[in-house]
Amino acid sequence: MDIRAELLKRLSRANVARILVKQAQVRIKGRGADIGGYAALWADTATIKVKRRGKVVEMDHYRKGGTPLYDTGELFRGLDAEQSAIPGGVMLTLKGSLIAAFQQAGFKTSGPNVIPFTRAGVRGQRGQPRWYAKNGVTVPARPIMAMPATAQREVARTIARALGAR
Repeated sequence: MDIRAELLKRLSRANVARILVKQAQVRIKGRGADIGGYAALWADTATIKVKRRGKVVEMDHYRKGGTPLYDTGELFRGLDAEQSAIPGGVMLTLKGSLIAAFQQAGFKTSGPNVIPFTRAGVRGQRGQPRWYAKNGVTVPARPIMAMPATAQREVARTIARALGAR
């Protein structure tokens, strides 16, 4: 039997690539603690003055205190992984949405951007407070796929177990 085919069969049976998804989800929930932490959300400090019942009041952004990359759940649930045999070994690949790729590296928009301050505003309800970023916004990198030493050891142990090593 072909050794590469047998290797891939054992790893597939154990669904070894799934370890990458688990690590990424733990990293997201922990706000990147295993890699030094994610930058705070802009919404944590953003306020806007709005008129409510005839008075001007300061309003916090609806995502204040939220968890980057986790709040909506779309990016978090959209993570997947696959494994394939390559010359000299096995390749494990973490897959996600396009926004996950942008978040991995960080990005800047050229503006202008309209940023809703309420959930109703996100859903498109008219009359909701918005903030206008005339010159665009900069979103810091929030790495989803990272391989600190602890993650490398966990992947190595998972592969060893799948291949029958103790």
